[in-house]
Amino acid sequence: MLWTDTHGTRIWRGAAEGTCADDVLNSAAYYTDDRLAAIAGEGFTGIWVFGILYNLMRSTLFPMLNDPQAEERLAALQVLIDRARRHGIGVYLYFNEPQGVPCDHSFWQEHATLRGVEKWNCFALCTSTAQVQSFFREALESAFAPLRDVEGVILITGNEGLTHCWSKHTTRAGDAPPTCPRCRERAPADVVLDLLRIWAEVSANHPTPFRILAWNWEWSLWYPDPQLPVVAHLPEGMELLLGFEMGGTRRWQGREIFVGEYALSYPGPCAQFLATRAVAAKRSIPVHAKIELNNTHELCSVPNIPVLSTLHTRFAAMTNEAIAGFMGCWTMSGALTLNTFAVHCYLRDPLRYVDEQTFLTELARDYFGCTMTAEVAHAWRCFGDAFTHYPFAIPILYNGPHNDAPARPLSLHFTGKPIGRSWMNDEPGDDLSRLFPADASGPNDFTPDEVIDGYQRLYDGWQDGLAPYAAALEANDVEITEEHQRHRREELGCARMIGLQLRSIINVYRFFREQQRVMRALGLTAPCDIPPNEALRAIMADELANVRHVLPLLAADPRLGYHQDTGSYKYDAAKIRGKIEQLTENLIK
Repeated sequence: MLWTDTHGTRIWRGAAEGTCADDVLNSAAYYTDDRLAAIAGEGFTGIWVFGILYNLMRSTLFPMLNDPQAEERLAALQVLIDRARRHGIGVYLYFNEPQGVPCDHSFWQEHATLRGVEKWNCFALCTSTAQVQSFFREALESAFAPLRDVEGVILITGNEGLTHCWSKHTTRAGDAPPTCPRCRERAPADVVLDLLRIWAEVSANHPTPFRILAWNWEWSLWYPDPQLPVVAHLPEGMELLLGFEMGGTRRWQGREIFVGEYALSYPGPCAQFLATRAVAAKRSIPVHAKIELNNTHELCSVPNIPVLSTLHTRFAAMTNEAIAGFMGCWTMSGALTLNTFAVHCYLRDPLRYVDEQTFLTELARDYFGCTMTAEVAHAWRCFGDAFTHYPFAIPILYNGPHNDAPARPLSLHFTGKPIGRSWMNDEPGDDLSRLFPADASGPNDFTPDEVIDGYQRLYDGWQDGLAPYAAALEANDVEITEEHQRHRREELGCARMIGLQLRSIINVYRFFREQQRVMRALGLTAPCDIPPNEALRAIMADELANVRHVLPLLAADPRLGYHQDTGSYKYDAAKIRGKIEQLTENLIK
């Protein structure tokens, strides 16, 4: 079966708040019939939910790890499974197990010999012991015993959390083997395969066996592509979930850079995907693509990035690779948008929609009721081309000011406080130094000048697309529905907000660069007050003019500024007004 078939695997996740906050218990209340119908209407055939084994199991071997609400959670999960099936949607549970147990937990008083490595004030349960393997099997069996018709599980077995003793050891980067005396003598693949075999056995013995999608997330930390020690020995019947763009390379400003995260600035498939796909094909292992449809760490505080030409390239490549399905989002944006409707559109006629112009034209007509479809398609190409200039580097993605730039103060008092993480609710600092390696010798190591240049090219390209986009979406088309009107308002507002946000991002970086230049010239160190020279005042004036355009967009669309990972707003009207007041005060001094 292919991903474009009627019942192909197309997994989504709704825009629920608190992504890790007892997802199983709350999922039935969130996924109403209306929400499930809407998800199915976009062509998705599955949804995924966070699973935590200790919250679901009823272990007799380690009863002190059981949770008293396990039965309630399982009942809620079955309600969701049954309801989703009525809409043609299967429920997948994501697991990263067995999770580490806090060092001060009473469990260790009785089971000290089962301690694995220590990390984050937790000990791993050493999965190389027969006792832990027996527990793991019993725990899975007890969790799944009362459930019927679970569609599948999605398994991360490397690096995301402290699970087995190898999970946080990146041997290819030169880490020493784990301190656990049992696991240090074993290969990481052997430890991972122990767990996957137990999963396979539990599924095979269940009255309604479930599918197992083994995700290759961070297996590359142990083995080069295509991670043969794991892939070549997967249990029979297991399927693979492979990152479609992570692990790739692309050209950026004349040099080759590495794509080490989800990306909408690069369509894929990456070399890692292709190499692993080839090995899987020899064993007839079904392969699914892990992709992002709406947004990525490149820009998470808007509901979607309308790079539809890039998405078309991705869809066409997925079709060409004959993949079995995809998982379309992690926890960043589960809204139903133009980007998810693009899936619905493509599924209608994948053979005909291999042609980009045909696809973009009919997508514009169906989603917007447009007559000026050529202008919309041109705008989408401009947006996609612009995003190739994104200065893609992990320090920038994880710690840059891009998600909160419209609300980020530009102050003449430099505190020297570190900037904070882009994907968390850290208090914003004004010192961006951590984004720029001292030697800048790696392919993804950028200087402030290079980052500013990359964002400026992105902004200029985005602006090239905005004018035809606005002309088409503000045109007075005769036959247009209320839904078309809503789509036009939302998508034009989103595109305009991205333009304003990009301009704010540039101003934050320019302001920091000029602050540092002045401080070096005057011999100042943080914390300090910086004299308001002409360059700093010009940046503040430009940013003041920029953010004044943000307020009406926020009033029209509450999705803007919201970051689903954090469950909060990176910028909102109150923060924008505060920034306007702060900039005004600084400029009149």
